[in-house]
Amino acid sequence: MDNARTRTHRPGAGRRLTALAVTAVLTATGGTLAAMPAAAASTGTTRTVTATTPAGTADAPAQEAAVRFPLDAEIVSAGTTGFLSRTNSATPEYRWTRWTDGTSTVLPAAASVNGSVSDVVVTGDDEDIRLSRVLRIHDMAAPSAAPVEADFGGLGTDWWFAGAVGSTLVVMVEVPEGGWAPHLVTVGADGTLTDRAVTGMPPGVCELNATAHTAHTAVFDCGLGLDEVRGKVVVDLATASAVSRHVQAGKPWRMFEAAVSDTHVAWPEEDGTTRTIHVARHGTDERRQLPAGAVRGDDFRMLGEWVTLGQPRTLEWSAGAYDGEGYPIPPRPFTAVSAETGETVPLLTHVSSSAPAPDGSLLVRGGLPETGDGLYRVTLGADGKPVAAMVAPTGRPTAVTLLGGDVPDVVTGEQLAGGVDLSWDLSRGDVYMWATLVHLRTGQRVTWPLVDDGGTPDRRTVGMRWDVRELTRPGATRPAPGGEYTWEIRVRPDDGIGPELRATGAFTVTRPAVPRDHDDNSTPEVLLRDHEGVLRRVGTQPVTAGDNLFHEGAWTVGGGWQVYDRMESAGDVAGTPVGDVIARDRSGVLWLYEGTGIDTKPFRGRTKVGGGWGIYDRLAGGSDLTGDGRADVVATDMSGGLWLYSGTGDVGAPFAARKRIGGGWGIYNRITAVGNLAGAAAGDLVARDASGVLWLHLGKGDGTFAARTRIGAGWNTYGDLVGVGDANGDGRPDLLALKHGEHTGSGSYFYAGTGDRLAPFRAAKANDVLRGDSGYESGF
Repeated sequence: MDNARTRTHRPGAGRRLTALAVTAVLTATGGTLAAMPAAAASTGTTRTVTATTPAGTADAPAQEAAVRFPLDAEIVSAGTTGFLSRTNSATPEYRWTRWTDGTSTVLPAAASVNGSVSDVVVTGDDEDIRLSRVLRIHDMAAPSAAPVEADFGGLGTDWWFAGAVGSTLVVMVEVPEGGWAPHLVTVGADGTLTDRAVTGMPPGVCELNATAHTAHTAVFDCGLGLDEVRGKVVVDLATASAVSRHVQAGKPWRMFEAAVSDTHVAWPEEDGTTRTIHVARHGTDERRQLPAGAVRGDDFRMLGEWVTLGQPRTLEWSAGAYDGEGYPIPPRPFTAVSAETGETVPLLTHVSSSAPAPDGSLLVRGGLPETGDGLYRVTLGADGKPVAAMVAPTGRPTAVTLLGGDVPDVVTGEQLAGGVDLSWDLSRGDVYMWATLVHLRTGQRVTWPLVDDGGTPDRRTVGMRWDVRELTRPGATRPAPGGEYTWEIRVRPDDGIGPELRATGAFTVTRPAVPRDHDDNSTPEVLLRDHEGVLRRVGTQPVTAGDNLFHEGAWTVGGGWQVYDRMESAGDVAGTPVGDVIARDRSGVLWLYEGTGIDTKPFRGRTKVGGGWGIYDRLAGGSDLTGDGRADVVATDMSGGLWLYSGTGDVGAPFAARKRIGGGWGIYNRITAVGNLAGAAAGDLVARDASGVLWLHLGKGDGTFAARTRIGAGWNTYGDLVGVGDANGDGRPDLLALKHGEHTGSGSYFYAGTGDRLAPFRAAKANDVLRGDSGYESGF
């Protein structure tokens, strides 16, 4: 409903109108307005209410079943010739649909009737109809007739429009002694206005309850303020008099809800811990109490002595009710509870809105598995118990079906940095939607709620944007690993009607190979071994593209690595898409640790490469030196000879026979493979001599190198130089320098590559990759 259920002030303050006028446009066209049905004043006796066939229908069941209820809409009000619906959208559409043939009329967007139980629909000249000076009264029983226009300025004081009940307009008028008094303005068949002040109202502030009406009665919420005692006042519309008052205990600011029939009124109360529904007959003080459940406006109605309760789906989300798998539980069913016996009768699987009808029945937007989704009429059956029958189906199939989608087979390129959109087309949009992504190699998974991206009511596009970040935690910054993924969507109708839809598929994330990447997420890592032989893997990421690095996290690989005297992150020498490690033990045997790409267990058990490697004092690997796309290793012997071990991609024999490619390399105490640093044919090497000067050896592309170029001095302050590849995302290889030790201090410094062989690095930038830890003896 459009009207707020609570108000502590009059929205039209300051408005002064002086003329009372009705433009009887209706009489000029020959149409008439149905007068309000005569009704006797309530006296506490039971008024007999029977379900009647809507006026103008010769065969109600057959003809009503042919009427369609608009998709994605709610019931607003109902009369004898049709009903008013309102779409769920930012700019709602109000539509009157006739019972006889299903034809409909779209009304102005300001249409609002607050539960009117007649063929009258009221629109205004203001976006908020409560502030309208001129109201237009539409007689939908005569759709070709022009509306009557009513100007309420003649009330002579401040006022605001509170709502319509049948053909009666409720206006709140300021009174001299303070507060607001309700007036009933009736538009007669001849276009005249009759203004009646409601008698018997208590002093203080009263307002019309937005949902508690019948064709003959209306409920007002009254009190002296939000902190004062409040109550419900039942007003007989025929006599414009209060016929029943009921003091309401508890916390009044939370309990403006009310329900009414022509015989009973109900309202919630709370004693601080327990919430109950109190039910009383009109004109009596006798009360009965029922369990409250969830009391929320449109689902809280009365049918004779029966109180109806449900829980609209929009409230289920905020309630946070989920099953053991993390999926929302369907809304609570729509039921009726007898105030006399306490018996509960199930009516519908779900409800989203309801409205009283002129014959005393209720029209409910909801559904049942056996009859589907649509508008139901709830009446009292032959046994006196409520029953529900479909009167206007939506025509939407109960089952949700997958009509198509857009999920790429491969995620790569710009999608790795910018994210990828995954979407699916469904046959309906009023569903709970969840997608689960699983990385097959690691088992990492994440589940997201899908977002309705729009479409038509019978074809909705739902989707998610995955930023290709890791799956293990929300808000992650680490890139997700490459490899095969599966997706599964689970879709449940949010009204609980129909089976769950499950659909699955797969895609692949393809990432470029990066030196020293051991978990296949295209970011390099540094391996550090402490003095006790525990190996740790430290991840890096760029702060921004082309800039410095930051410490992404550190993970323990395992212990026992002190048995090796030389270790090197060798790149992909085993034929997998991730980096491997070679390690030489003190007897000269070289071992290969093949990378798995799994961050929690990055290496398989070791494989023996061969013996005789004790003749070398330096090892360098991690980049392609020969231009064949496979990582290679170089080694220097005690005489200064440089040897090339070309990678084969075969885990059983990862290196080809060695080849001597130079001499005189004994002058260096550190050699590092840095990739294609200066734009030449293949990978390059940097080497540091004993005086701390750093030299660049450009690769020729055949495993040999050009004459060295001096690129800087003072590099002896660092314990390790690590070629980390393109670590900052600008397309050029970079260098990470680590210093750690008791006398030199500790820290890490990033040298971004420039692509210029004469000045291949930018100025150093300190970062937290090493995080000041001096307890490591090597980094590789």
